[in-house]
Amino acid sequence: MRAALRTLAASVFLWTHAPSVVAAPPSLAPTPSQKTAVPPDAGIPLWAPCGREQAERWDAASDRDGRAALLAAACHAYLVERGGGDRKSQIEDARRGRKAAGIAVGAFPGSGVAHYLSAYLAGLEADRVPWRGLGLVSVIENEALMAAERNPRLDHAGPDRMLGELYLRAPSYPISVGNRGKALSHYRRAVTLDPDFIGNRLGLAEALAENDHRAEACDELSRLPREMPPGAEERPAWEKAYSLRDRLCAPAGMR
Repeated sequence: MRAALRTLAASVFLWTHAPSVVAAPPSLAPTPSQKTAVPPDAGIPLWAPCGREQAERWDAASDRDGRAALLAAACHAYLVERGGGDRKSQIEDARRGRKAAGIAVGAFPGSGVAHYLSAYLAGLEADRVPWRGLGLVSVIENEALMAAERNPRLDHAGPDRMLGELYLRAPSYPISVGNRGKALSHYRRAVTLDPDFIGNRLGLAEALAENDHRAEACDELSRLPREMPPGAEERPAWEKAYSLRDRLCAPAGMR
């Protein structure tokens, strides 16, 4: 997602973090077509390995089954991020995923997963179709805000981390929604919700540095172990955190 938002910044004016939780994809059991006030979030594994055939099967059932729409959206997000397809297939997956997420939001308005996937897939589409970025920022922002309200701990505090990244990278008003103060607020909340997730702490350090709180940023970075944990997930985030610590803190003796 961080790459998606940076592409927005570089293209017109403006994410996971890489995925983390891996679980086996559940089988789709046919259910009656209906809206329900109880979202099935607990049964929708994010970033579970899935294949094209599964995605297409869930797509076909989405119009009559909100749970299938959630599974389809989650599968398309996985295929874009880790499916290994070419750019054309990634764009198609992002768009199909957004459509499925929209159906899921309609079926389960209280679902944090549905809103989060809607925001995430919008970011993935913007990453691969930069000229669409301007029109998708409001989608990313609004859907992430709703996800943060409904399920703030989802994906290691993913909704607040996504909002922090959006507000940090985007140009400020009137060009876009960039707001360093908002970025800092959302990253602080993400760290409060999941202090051990490297993406949250790295984002907070970057936001602190951008808000001229260098000493506090270095304090955050000083909490990292001196060496990357063996087999650490989010390796790019760890490497960036160490690089930022060396660049920002070592010259001033703050490391």
